[in-house]
Amino acid sequence: MNRPEKRNALFHPLRGAILEALVAHDRDADVRVTIIRGAGPSFSAGYDIGGGNVGHEYPYYTPGGEGQWPRHVTEGWMSIWDLAKPVIAQVHGYCLAGGSELATGCDLVYVAEDASMGYPAVRFGVPDMHFHAWFLGMRRAMQMMLT
Repeated sequence: MNRPEKRNALFHPLRGAILEALVAHDRDADVRVTIIRGAGPSFSAGYDIGGGNVGHEYPYYTPGGEGQWPRHVTEGWMSIWDLAKPVIAQVHGYCLAGGSELATGCDLVYVAEDASMGYPAVRFGVPDMHFHAWFLGMRRAMQMMLT
């Protein structure tokens, strides 16, 4: 990711470019593994909530309706699991919200000592990480979310 001036905040074109690059690497016989890292001091400060998406369409189709945004991003990051070749997140600096979702969607995550990982939206009652049920099992995920 190369938006260091925005701490690699994820906006529609960047999310699309990441997923397109991962598919291209998966099809390339010379590529054995893909490492995702952020330029500058952060892996990713999360989704660009400062107007960066204005004028940009979603990078892939998701049906409309209630809950479209969480479904859209979850489908995107979970598509990483469909790739044959491993994808590694190399995390340093801030790794927040959407950045932590991207890292969680990778096959492996390596975290530097200076990393700060989090999901600030939980302060507003938004459940964190739609992936918990897959990683932990439904009961443990529900326990984490509700207690």
